[in-house]
Amino acid sequence: MTDFKTVFSVSQFTRHLSDTLRREFMAVRIQGEVASFTKASSGHWYFSLKDEQAQVKAVMFRQRNILVGFLPKVGDKLEALAQVGLYEPRGELQILVDTLKHAGQGDLHERYLKLKAMLATEGLFSQDRKRPLPAYVFNIAIVTSLQAAALADMRRTLARRAPHVRYTLYPTAVQGEAATPQIVAALQQADSAGHEVIVLARGGGSLEDLWCFNEEAVVRAVAACVTPTVVGIGHESDVTLAEFAADVRASTPTAAAELVSPPTADLIAQVDALQRDLRRVLEAALSQRAQQLDRLELGLVTPSAYLQALEQRLTHARAVMQRQLQQALRFANQSMVGCVQRTGRTLHGGMNEAQTRHAKVVRLLRQSVDRKVQQASMGLLGQENTLRALSPQRNLEKGYAFLQTADSVVNSVDQVEPGQVLAATLADGQLNVTVRDKTHGSGVPSV
Repeated sequence: MTDFKTVFSVSQFTRHLSDTLRREFMAVRIQGEVASFTKASSGHWYFSLKDEQAQVKAVMFRQRNILVGFLPKVGDKLEALAQVGLYEPRGELQILVDTLKHAGQGDLHERYLKLKAMLATEGLFSQDRKRPLPAYVFNIAIVTSLQAAALADMRRTLARRAPHVRYTLYPTAVQGEAATPQIVAALQQADSAGHEVIVLARGGGSLEDLWCFNEEAVVRAVAACVTPTVVGIGHESDVTLAEFAADVRASTPTAAAELVSPPTADLIAQVDALQRDLRRVLEAALSQRAQQLDRLELGLVTPSAYLQALEQRLTHARAVMQRQLQQALRFANQSMVGCVQRTGRTLHGGMNEAQTRHAKVVRLLRQSVDRKVQQASMGLLGQENTLRALSPQRNLEKGYAFLQTADSVVNSVDQVEPGQVLAATLADGQLNVTVRDKTHGSGVPSV
């Protein structure tokens, strides 16, 4: 108690009153309707709660309100756990809110936590079962209400970012008792229609408004989809169980549309880059093949060059045979001279016998030389006949001819075109001919 005779300054009085209120009301639960609401740039919330007869100002600091999970709006019925205080600079009574929830949602929140724990135990929310979205999406299903503002936002996003993406709408209620079976049926219908992605979406609302997306049947229907699913419900702070079961959770319906629609301009840029890479690869391959063709053309031998090579081999063989014959004659002469010398040294042994032996040796030597010459001539003749048989000239004498363009030998009809002039080599000369047409297969080209 204070002495009524004590005189307070205004600041002393407001401080004393503030301390008294804090001691008296350490924690109090207050329920009322939001009469005004402001979110400051600092993140703090300033609002007021009212009922039919009174109103009280409230503040909820950022470190507290980030745990709420929704953004209050005028008209919401809320329940606050708060401390009572006085804003001393203006002498205004206010409550400092610690926790905030929708009025009457205690039972719903408890059901939410129990169902979440049960489904998590079953593995429905496990990251291991979540699938990535396709890299390129062209055909999506949208499950939402025809009247939802979220649908208009998604349509604008798709038209702006990716007009190439086609979407099919599967309308359903997104609030109330009828919403749960309709959402389940729409998801099943969309999943069997062959879409690349399913988007389940709706705008923000209270826990009661969004409760159909926390129903077990809806959560299991999302998890059972074979098609990859994206769920974007409400605002960023709204988190339903359907979002936990989805392959990808989007913070808002607009964010869901952005996730499934890579910009058309980006896709066109990727196609252009792939086209440039493909052109470079093809040009490099063509250049390599052209170089290989040039090397092969350098290795081609014309019939005249082949014949010249054979003649050079024949000339070489004749020269070798001549050298062998000359060596054999020199050896025979040396042997004969030796015999004559030995005969002269043994004249006293009998001239007749020496002459006889000399004549015999000479005869044998001449026979040997003749055989050698005959064998060499036969071998040379055989090689010459072989060379003549292999000569392209023999084919030309049979009536064949070979064709040439200005820079290559023609061995395929694909090398020439009608109207082209070719050189035709025959056995006794050359003709210039003009191609009139050409036929593939066994047909004979006309000139």
